[in-house]
Amino acid sequence: MGADSGGTEKDADTDAASICRIPLQSREAMPDLFAFLDERRGAAAKARVFALMANCPDILRAFITMADRVREGAGLDPSLRELAIIMACQTLGNRYELWRHWNIARRLGMPRQKLEIIWDFEASDAFTTLEKAVLRLARHATQSPEQVSREVWDAVHSILGDEQSLALLFSVGWYNMTARITGPLALQLEPDLERL
Repeated sequence: MGADSGGTEKDADTDAASICRIPLQSREAMPDLFAFLDERRGAAAKARVFALMANCPDILRAFITMADRVREGAGLDPSLRELAIIMACQTLGNRYELWRHWNIARRLGMPRQKLEIIWDFEASDAFTTLEKAVLRLARHATQSPEQVSREVWDAVHSILGDEQSLALLFSVGWYNMTARITGPLALQLEPDLERL
């Protein structure tokens, strides 16, 4: 830190440690990797999750490619995908991805009031039959994957079919994986991220 900032190097280390349990990589240290991220993610490339994953550059490059395919989701309705991701993140207690995908859902037109009651979706008439089925599958697949009942699966599969049902599970699984990286490393949200 500069002399006029009033801080010390120890303060800088403490600040960094409070953001994540391992260092976040910088654009200056890895310009080629961050240029790749900028090209693939635009403004979203500034998300801390990418600076975290940059500690494993080869994995990050593969991660981005796979994430793009998962997001495309075989034509799966993006609103259903985001509901499933939000439920998976809530089930895991993962605030980092939850807030980011809350905002994506809001940008897709999901009412805030609906997202605020998502955990208690079963008792609400704000959700369609398909949305409830998707949320149920996302919760059950996150809590205990091998215990997902035939009834829970069929309620989604009978409407979405093979490809989109599998794409939905890829989204749920993908954010289970991401949460299991950002959670143990205590990755904190970007300070300028506002919940919409």
